[in-house]
Amino acid sequence: MAPAAPGRAQWWGGELDPGMVSDPGDHRAEDVLQALWESAVSETEENEDEEDSGETIAPFTGPWPGLAPVGGAPADPETTAGNVADALIGPWLEGPRLALVPAGRPADVPAAIGWSGPVNHVNDVARLCAVLRSWEDRFGARVVALSYARLDLSVAAPPQSPDEALAVAAEHFAFCPDNVWQGYESIRRYAEQALLGNAHWTFWWD
Repeated sequence: MAPAAPGRAQWWGGELDPGMVSDPGDHRAEDVLQALWESAVSETEENEDEEDSGETIAPFTGPWPGLAPVGGAPADPETTAGNVADALIGPWLEGPRLALVPAGRPADVPAAIGWSGPVNHVNDVARLCAVLRSWEDRFGARVVALSYARLDLSVAAPPQSPDEALAVAAEHFAFCPDNVWQGYESIRRYAEQALLGNAHWTFWWD
């Protein structure tokens, strides 16, 4: 789904540029996440007060902790996507429109349209699409909505235990540090409050 009428004109007027995006298949999800994790951790360490040092990324420390394990038995991914999309309409998306995109899989949609929402974090959205492909495979994730700097996913196999949620939260922190920095202040709190058993993942880049 895409934004309502007032925003669409601005999008199609130049904010979407597929020609500036590489192929998601050129990137490995773990390589992308490791590089982004290291960058986010470095920026976090620079901005934390001495008394709060390490609190944002605890229980992790500096090194990249690796990919989260594959999720448990999933619900039907397409049914989950429909349910999440229905729940978004009204409270979060006013007057959304369906977008038909020539992409081989849902994870590639942001790259296929040249979406620039995360440009302040990553200048080639295909790198994030490589991660989305991995989440499709491991968690049954589907892209259900895009707006200027927000991405909504449905998740057929969300984490079901605190440890599973923490492992996924580390990936989310690399993928979109603003989710933690501007919403929950720590990876641990984000895992507990935003991910545990949640079939809807939202990302927003400042």
